[in-house]
Amino acid sequence: MNNQTLPLLPLEVIREILLRLPVKSLLRFKCVSKSWLSLISDPQFGISHYDLAATPTHRILMRSNDFYAQSIDANEPFIDREEGTLCLLRAVHLLLPPPSPPRIPDFFHFDDFRNQPQILGSCRGFILLYYERGDDLILWNPSIGVHKQLPHFQYDNITREFLYGFGYDPSKDDYLITIIPFSAENEAHVFSFKTASWNSLLVNVPYSDPGNCLAVRAGSLFNETLHWLVFSKEKNVAVILAFDLVQRSFSEISLLDHLTTEKCGVCGLRVVGGCLGVCYSVEGSATTEIWVMKEYKVHSSWAKFIVVPTCDFSPICITKDGGIFGSDMRSLEKYDDKGQLLEHRAYGVQEELFYCLNLQCAIYRESLLSLPTVIRNTSEEEHQQLIRKIRAAKLTRIYS
Repeated sequence: MNNQTLPLLPLEVIREILLRLPVKSLLRFKCVSKSWLSLISDPQFGISHYDLAATPTHRILMRSNDFYAQSIDANEPFIDREEGTLCLLRAVHLLLPPPSPPRIPDFFHFDDFRNQPQILGSCRGFILLYYERGDDLILWNPSIGVHKQLPHFQYDNITREFLYGFGYDPSKDDYLITIIPFSAENEAHVFSFKTASWNSLLVNVPYSDPGNCLAVRAGSLFNETLHWLVFSKEKNVAVILAFDLVQRSFSEISLLDHLTTEKCGVCGLRVVGGCLGVCYSVEGSATTEIWVMKEYKVHSSWAKFIVVPTCDFSPICITKDGGIFGSDMRSLEKYDDKGQLLEHRAYGVQEELFYCLNLQCAIYRESLLSLPTVIRNTSEEEHQQLIRKIRAAKLTRIYS
């Protein structure tokens, strides 16, 4: 038996087996042989792996107060049961892609903040980062450590002057960036990765500036649609503005009537447990209620999901046991499905100063997907035309 040569599996069979393994294992298996390296590195293999994964792995990317990020599993405990230390177990420390310098500042300064990236969104394993200082946009796949800087994206203060979002149109196999300046016309600008070009369209749902809360400026991606909390000019109440990435059309989703009263402060919009959800606090109450829309765009399907006994709670994700993981701006917290606190981890200046709110964390799915190719640079004429539009929109907002 020892002298016999063991039969080799056909490459087609090996491929089918590898397609069903997690990303972490596949990255290690690149070292097995040149043929495995070539197979796993093939962009088409990455697409097939993404489509066929029976149990996709999701992680949370959390930006810290330096130029690094931590990737964590929300289902892991905060406390090391053996050592008794308070920590995030199995956290993967990642250096954010350039232009962030690989250093930790000696002290916090506003310029350091401008050098640090803002997380604009995540989609299909990609994270979209924005650097205010250079007005740079970078697309990053943290699972495989590749990134691409997008050309000629020069806007002032994206996270403060625009509604913005990042998503995917499966009908055209195209990734899209959407930004909406606050202007009288409410004109949206949509960047297509497939054509490397911008298109403009009018927002047919009149809305007003929701204020300086960054949480409402970042679009929540659900059902190939981006969603923002805004104020309706016609109804004078908070509503959800929805942009369908496939149809390239806007619509409005109403909240429950009692969520639009002055005594209720809607403080966040998130995808919660596979549903679109809002969290809000009642005036004089030390709790946060989270409501979900069980049937998309069915007004009567709004239902209370959980009540958390803390103010300003922002949900991040649902855990495997049905609980909820989030932050109240002072600590990371886990609650069970009854709203009972299970674990918390304080953070602040003396800790690592995580930025959990306002999409300074992002849920991403581990994937082998290659970066979409932004083929051509925007011409200088096109670029200047768009800059003039942006400036005109800002002036209209200032003097209106």
